[in-house]
Amino acid sequence: MALALVALLVFVHSTHPPRPGAFYLPPSPLPAGPPGTIVRMERVADAPPGSREWKILYLSKSYTGAHTAVSGLLFVPTTPAPAGGRRVVVSTHGTIGVASYCVGSNLGPKYWPAIDGLMQFLAAGYVVVAPDYQGLGTPGPHPYLVGDSEASAALDAVRAARHFGPADASNQFASFGASQGGQASLFTGQEAGTYAPELKLVGVAAAAPATDLARLFADNPNGLVARVLSAYTLDSWSQVYPQLRLDQVATRLAIPIVKKVASICIGIDENATIAAGLVAQLLAISYLRAIPWETQPWKDLIAKNSPGHERIEAPVLITQGEDDKLVTPAITSAYVEMLCRQGERVEYRTYPGVDHIQAGPQTADDVARWVGQRFASEPAATSCH
Repeated sequence: MALALVALLVFVHSTHPPRPGAFYLPPSPLPAGPPGTIVRMERVADAPPGSREWKILYLSKSYTGAHTAVSGLLFVPTTPAPAGGRRVVVSTHGTIGVASYCVGSNLGPKYWPAIDGLMQFLAAGYVVVAPDYQGLGTPGPHPYLVGDSEASAALDAVRAARHFGPADASNQFASFGASQGGQASLFTGQEAGTYAPELKLVGVAAAAPATDLARLFADNPNGLVARVLSAYTLDSWSQVYPQLRLDQVATRLAIPIVKKVASICIGIDENATIAAGLVAQLLAISYLRAIPWETQPWKDLIAKNSPGHERIEAPVLITQGEDDKLVTPAITSAYVEMLCRQGERVEYRTYPGVDHIQAGPQTADDVARWVGQRFASEPAATSCH
């Protein structure tokens, strides 16, 4: 047993991605400037066909309310910009991890498939900006599933695109993301009008979004992926929120396992995803001494980070795989029904045979067409009755 555990830990260590370099270390003190100010940028040689690509570091607002720096990628089509400038799509990524070295912009071309709709949006002539979120790449902690933080990173990424002359970006933008990125896209929609009123949001798209966080975790108590995500949340929030501690909800024996899971990145490297699942199996025996979504102050923060408390003043598209066992159709349908009761314009599309991992890529073509219709000011359909 001991030898097996040692072998597992060696395998886990071998799956760590390259550590972020000096590019991701913000200057101290941070330069003066409004959110979205570009602190540093670096041209990427191997851009997707028909585009130019830059790695960017820009000013944003921390989960604490202070100024911070966030990294990301900026893609600009090589085709001439239309009159009035290029429209912008902010792509909010799904779960990669919570450790600072779990950073998509540092992975090169193998990260492109994780930017759902990237090729479709570039082909349509849009600027695409893909934030890493605070604490990924840059020094942590990463506020995982903290909606305000994700929205600030996304909206300031759009501002950064606007500040970069060669992008020739207009103030019109749309957002799209899947899973964690779906939650981030929805919070971006909720906060756009107050946080970045100079920008014009035309539409918000989310694939299998993390909406009702309490139900998401409660409905998947024994799923390996759900245990990884819950470990990410417990570890991240215990660092982000000063009123939270791991020992409020996790057993003493489980705490080091939770932290080990939180040290692993998933989603990009298959071996890393396997490693996270293997370690998470150690949490199969009940590791919670209290249920977070029933225990204060965790309960209120879980509710706060579930989207839907504020209106999205733009059309919304929700896509959902019918075979999704993590974010189930029932959870997403309930969220859509809530938006309808609030009088929001939302279209809901479901896809047979599509699971959670496929939700973003399998719906990206439809989302890209829908985004194009929003930029063209066409009337948006609704699933509300």
